[in-house]
Amino acid sequence: MAELGLLAGCASIDITSPAGIHMGGYWGRKSGAVGSRDALMAKVLVLARGSQRVALVSLDLVGLDASAVAPIRHGLEQRAGIPGAAAMVCCSHTHAGPLTMSFRGMGDLDAGYLAQVREAVVAAGVQAAGQLQPAELRYRRVPAQLGINRREQRQGELVIGNNPAGPVADYAHVLQVGAVATVFSHACHPVVLGNGNHQLSAEFPGAAARLIEARTGRPALFVNGACGDINPRCGHGDFALVDRAGAELAEAVLGGLAAAAPVPGEGLGWAGEQVLLPLMDPPPRLQAELEKLGLQLKAELHGLAAAGDAWARRVPQARLDWAEAMLELARRGTTGQVQPFEIQALRLGEMVLLGMEGEIFVRYQLDLEAGQGAHPVLLCGYANGCIGYVPTADEYPRGGYEVDEAYKVYPSVQMIGPQSEGLIRAAAARLMGEVANGR
Repeated sequence: MAELGLLAGCASIDITSPAGIHMGGYWGRKSGAVGSRDALMAKVLVLARGSQRVALVSLDLVGLDASAVAPIRHGLEQRAGIPGAAAMVCCSHTHAGPLTMSFRGMGDLDAGYLAQVREAVVAAGVQAAGQLQPAELRYRRVPAQLGINRREQRQGELVIGNNPAGPVADYAHVLQVGAVATVFSHACHPVVLGNGNHQLSAEFPGAAARLIEARTGRPALFVNGACGDINPRCGHGDFALVDRAGAELAEAVLGGLAAAAPVPGEGLGWAGEQVLLPLMDPPPRLQAELEKLGLQLKAELHGLAAAGDAWARRVPQARLDWAEAMLELARRGTTGQVQPFEIQALRLGEMVLLGMEGEIFVRYQLDLEAGQGAHPVLLCGYANGCIGYVPTADEYPRGGYEVDEAYKVYPSVQMIGPQSEGLIRAAAARLMGEVANGR
């Protein structure tokens, strides 16, 4: 009997959280969400060939801890017949979404809402797997640039700003999955809105998806790329700018659909590896003591100034909590710690989706996606968890927010070290080779 061709199914479920939920992505908000401006969605694409099944999950969320991804994968395996290792769970990283990760100082996780998200993803996976139909994969890479490199050197200091000379991925990936779905990817932080916004929104990826869906009549799944050092050109704007950015990306994607070419091959495959990235050792104990005392004083002064305002006290208290945790490591003389970091490869025909668990710097994407010819590679950020920022080694001496500060927001007390780059690149090459050889 001839081997079956490629089948695909897709389903979407609304996961908009209620008003009042704490929001993720920014320090310094003044309240929880006051309502929603647009819907947050969970979308699941299932591909099947013979007995093999893989799934791509797209969530309008800032991110998930790996511990929250594990039960999603388990549910997809148990109820939809998709091996957990063959499911890639990607978050768009909208900073206008609910708090769904253990970010320090942003508020409280809502366990009930996380359970709702988990059930929605699994239910969508079951629905998608139950409506499989023949589908051809067609792909095109198109010019698109919503963002600009944000690591700007200004007056001797590296700040979050605009660095036109810095690297940027000035393109979008467009994958048409028959009459079933559109997958599109572009590397840019969804931060058109600043921390003054208290309305839930899927940000520009959601705006783009809605326009693509209106034109094509099928679900559109957004997958962010390596946007760790990429911000929109029009940051700290309003919803009019969100819609404008979404429309710009949607037009590029729709043009790509019109020009897409068949992806060779119909086979499916997957491979994954948990890499242990070295963490930077704590500073000397005296240095940690001094930093903790300074932050303690600031927290106390801020507490007096913001008496009765729990929201205003969150950030200084979060900084102090981090400093106390770092001091404890310094007191114990803790060294040689590691951070688990998942890399996953899904093969769709002769295309590879390469998922990484963090806020990846764009240089990784530019390098890993280059030179693949007829075998396109899509680097998917915020996939299967998020450990924080993942810079390339040459960015560490430059410092800046992503290297020196952001890790204090994440659950890990320590920052990954520059040696991580070599480990990540080697593992990515191994996994791409493994799936290319037809697992």
